[in-house]
Amino acid sequence: MTANNTEPSPSRAWWITPLSMLAVAILAFLLYSRALDFAFFNDDPTGHFAWMETKSYADYFLSSADYGYYRPVVFAVLQSLVDTVAYNTHVFHTLLLGLNAANTALLWFLVKRLSGSNLYAWAAALIFVFCPFSYEAVIYVASLTHPLLLFWLLLTLLFYQQARCREESSRHRFFFYSAAMVTMILGLLTHENGLFIPLALVGIEWLEVPPKGLKEGLQRPFLPYLILIPVFLLIRWSIPKNSEQAAPALSAWFSNLMPFLQTLVYPLLPLLHLTAENTTALILLSLLVLFLTFLAAWWARARALWLFGLAWFVFSSLPAILFLSPAYLYGSPRLHYLPAAGVAMLWAMPVLALARHMPAVTRERLAYTAVALVYTLAIILPPTFFFNCELDFYEETSRIVRRMGELGEEAPPGSSLLFVNLPVFFSSYAGHPDGCPNPYPWTPVGAVVIPDYANAYDFVRFNGDSLTPATAVTIADYAPGWNTYGDPLDPEQLRKRLGSNLIYVFDLVKGEFFNLSTAWLPEGASSADPLAKFDAGLRLNSAVIDQVGAKEAVVTLTWQKGGNEAGDFSPVVFVHIYDEAGQLVAQDDGTPGSGFVPIGWWGDQDAVIDTHTITLPEGLGAGSYNVAVGLYNPVTGERYTAVSGDGTAVADNAFIIGQLVLP
Repeated sequence: MTANNTEPSPSRAWWITPLSMLAVAILAFLLYSRALDFAFFNDDPTGHFAWMETKSYADYFLSSADYGYYRPVVFAVLQSLVDTVAYNTHVFHTLLLGLNAANTALLWFLVKRLSGSNLYAWAAALIFVFCPFSYEAVIYVASLTHPLLLFWLLLTLLFYQQARCREESSRHRFFFYSAAMVTMILGLLTHENGLFIPLALVGIEWLEVPPKGLKEGLQRPFLPYLILIPVFLLIRWSIPKNSEQAAPALSAWFSNLMPFLQTLVYPLLPLLHLTAENTTALILLSLLVLFLTFLAAWWARARALWLFGLAWFVFSSLPAILFLSPAYLYGSPRLHYLPAAGVAMLWAMPVLALARHMPAVTRERLAYTAVALVYTLAIILPPTFFFNCELDFYEETSRIVRRMGELGEEAPPGSSLLFVNLPVFFSSYAGHPDGCPNPYPWTPVGAVVIPDYANAYDFVRFNGDSLTPATAVTIADYAPGWNTYGDPLDPEQLRKRLGSNLIYVFDLVKGEFFNLSTAWLPEGASSADPLAKFDAGLRLNSAVIDQVGAKEAVVTLTWQKGGNEAGDFSPVVFVHIYDEAGQLVAQDDGTPGSGFVPIGWWGDQDAVIDTHTITLPEGLGAGSYNVAVGLYNPVTGERYTAVSGDGTAVADNAFIIGQLVLP
């Protein structure tokens, strides 16, 4: 079979390149489009915005003493957004999604220029954008450094490549060489991995014109770019920082290697169900992937391009492998954003082989194209289930921190907020009680809300328009079941804080903040006679019935300690609604204070406000309905004895507090 040139002539198909770049950019943007509504979380409020408040643009370039890493361009970009649109989350996330879209389009263009194949460029771009480990770099504002670095890298390579074009005049060549120098400097000042850019330039140069020896290889126009490496290292070494990256132990290098090998072989993992202990299998699988993609490159007559993709993957991964701790690397999928471009070039090799051996017959060309399409879809579709689930977690994270901002805005002037049991990290919630199905054992499931070193106040003010003071604590007695933020506090200390704070307890199971301040009133008991007493050790002081539309009734009860204690169990309150015939038509059960005010915590003079929202059945007719309240033992189901305030026995131990009148 004779190979044919798969590319139409430039004069007849000039529009293919811009249209393809636009198409992959739109796809990349749409893939993460719901992140446009995400909030500021994790490192965003404290680690970035709060740190930036005392800095000038010059400070970012002259010092990093309070941060630890020298990344001035990132903070200059963030500062420019703050100065322009304040803390508009939509704008910040639009920038991230726009950079990811631009990177996908530029990668398509670079791969097309290196290979001459539109089909290969499409496959590589799609495999890159659907990489299951890129989500954090695209939707988390503090990860801006990773898509921004890739953006400068791709521009540098394309400018340099254009400068080497024979058709360009000397003036144009100087312009493109200069542009490449500028974007490379911006990349170096964006992230330490910018040191990979000059290495990538060497790869581009040698890929297009392979050197006959090392001496000839170094006699190329990229030498001035290589000189920037020691210059940057000298600058970085002289800049004050509060930490330095130091190489961990050799054993950590092996652990650090595993997540990157996972990125190399990720298309196969949904089929194999490996565990984190299967390191030998992962290494063998990586060697197999390299061998098979090399065979495809050999068939495509693209061994140099295969080597370029492999070098991209290796050299962009190496700094993290050598200098980061395994725990940090494991919890930071964003670190795989840059290596994913090299992985995409490798996995797309079979498509390039098909493109370069495509027959002249139209029907057979369509068959080859269909095979390439099926192959690409088989790679990109399985990861979507994983990263879409991760987007759900970040959506829930955004909802949590936005609510913190809203509570700050709703707080009366002069008040302060105290949050209880905020999650540092969570890997399950009501929307995904079992987490995400994860075929990638060296990648975590879940999301970070507020790191241990962060400040709850920053989450209130940057996710809302409020300067209400806010702190956070952990109450272990609630047995939250997730990793919580804040210093530990015992129930008695919490009770003492009720008078001076608006206290909100976070319930991850329900995904809600419970207002403890309106439910638990220390020394708020009434001296008047109660409505009813129960031998569970409680007295009912008041009851209010409110109808909310035609579908709900809200019953608000006020409880106080009193009467005989009823053992170790916290009784459950039932609120029943009966029709005129005495038939039960609706009910709601729950512990007093929604379970956040255990009876053992009550003072003798405390009052607990207990609210029950009861859903009314469809078609409930007009008339008066009795509303009754009682208590029962949650273990045995047995009702506690009830008497009215004057000591009269209550039928069925269900005390009637009033009527609900439906018109």
